[in-house]
Amino acid sequence: VVHGKEIPWNLFSPKAPYQGKVVANDFHPQTLTEPTGDANWETTHVTFDHGGKVPYIEGQSIGVIAPGPDKKGEQPAKIRLYSIASSAVGDDQSSKTVSLCVKRVVELDGKFNNRAKGEDKPDKAGTAFPENEVYRGVCSNHICD
Repeated sequence: VVHGKEIPWNLFSPKAPYQGKVVANDFHPQTLTEPTGDANWETTHVTFDHGGKVPYIEGQSIGVIAPGPDKKGEQPAKIRLYSIASSAVGDDQSSKTVSLCVKRVVELDGKFNNRAKGEDKPDKAGTAFPENEVYRGVCSNHICD
């Protein structure tokens, strides 16, 4: 119970998800970090409009389902949980948005890869590694792009 109101839990599920919409955020830039030369340099602040249909409080997480395929070839990919970065009223104070801070997962020449040498294309930040075998985290890259 928060401010006399009970916060509903588990309103949505992987079989019955809520589809949010990414919106522009005038309070925070999308990319929070500067290129460092490291494959994992980018952290983004992404804001979703949920129209007030996804009430939450600080400390909760939200599930995101990327279209996939994941490293096992499944489509859509399995749900990934992300800690909510915004306050309960959202970055715009309307109680209709939720924000996440997400680090883009990129691994070079590791145990797993989902792009062979020569296959990696630039992401939204313009980073590409065509000379390497690359694993790009399915959900983190979906959110960051």
